[in-house]
Amino acid sequence: MTLVMQCRAQGNVITENETVMLERPASLKCSLQTVQEVMIVTWQKLTNRGPENMATFSKQHGVVIQSPYKSKIEMTQPGLSESTITFLRTAVEDEGCYLCIFNIFGVETVPGKTCLSLYVQPTVFMDYQLSEGHLNVTCSATARPAPVISWKVGLEVPNSVESIVHPNGTTSVISVLHIKDSENQLGKKIFCNVEHMNNRMEYSVIPTKNGAGLHFSVAIFVGILVPVVILLALISILLYWKYRRQSRGNGVK
Repeated sequence: MTLVMQCRAQGNVITENETVMLERPASLKCSLQTVQEVMIVTWQKLTNRGPENMATFSKQHGVVIQSPYKSKIEMTQPGLSESTITFLRTAVEDEGCYLCIFNIFGVETVPGKTCLSLYVQPTVFMDYQLSEGHLNVTCSATARPAPVISWKVGLEVPNSVESIVHPNGTTSVISVLHIKDSENQLGKKIFCNVEHMNNRMEYSVIPTKNGAGLHFSVAIFVGILVPVVILLALISILLYWKYRRQSRGNGVK
C-alpha cells in the first residue's frame, strides 16, 4: 500500500493529511501543541450540509462513536492532546476533509483540519483494429483520479478521447488513434503513455496484417494468473489425497 502523509500546522494544532489506496485502512491524526486543560475532543466530517459529528473522547465518557460510523471507524489513539481515527476499510464517500476539535476549559474550541484522498492504480488495455487500410489503435486506462493518456508515434496522427466515470469513483479514459495510411505503421511499435499521480507508464503494441492485437497491463495478467494457479494447486491436492485413500484401501484388502 502506498501511503502519503502531509503534515501542516494550523495555529496550535498539527494535522496529517493522507493519500491511500481505496478499500485500504487509513488514519487521520491531530496533535494539540499547547499544554491546556482539554475537556473533550470531537471529530467531524465536513459535508455539503455542514459538519457532521463522528466521534468524541473525554475522560468522563471515554470513546463515543456515532451510529453511522460505528462499523467504519475506530479511535485508535484516544487522547486529549493527540487524537487519531482510523477507517477500517476506506470507501469512496470517505474521501474529503475532517475537523478535530479540542474543547479547552475556559477557552473557545481549537480546531484542526485534515483531509483524506483515495486512489486506485491504473488498469491499462491496448488493442488495434485494421480494416480497409485504416488502422485504429485503442489505449484505455481506468484509475482514480483520472489518468492522462498520450501517444508516441513517428508522425502526427489525430486521436479521439472519451471519459467514463464509474460508480466506484474510478474513471476510464479511452483514447483512439486514427491512422489512415496503415502501411507505414505495420510492424512498428506504437507507444501509449499513461500518467497517474506523478507516475508515467509506457505501453506498446505492434500492428500486423493478421488482425487485432492485445496488450494487458501487469495488474490484469496477475489478476487472471493467480486464481488459476490457486485452482490448479487445489485440484492437485485433492487428487493426491484421493490417490492415497485408494492406495490405503487396496492395501487393507
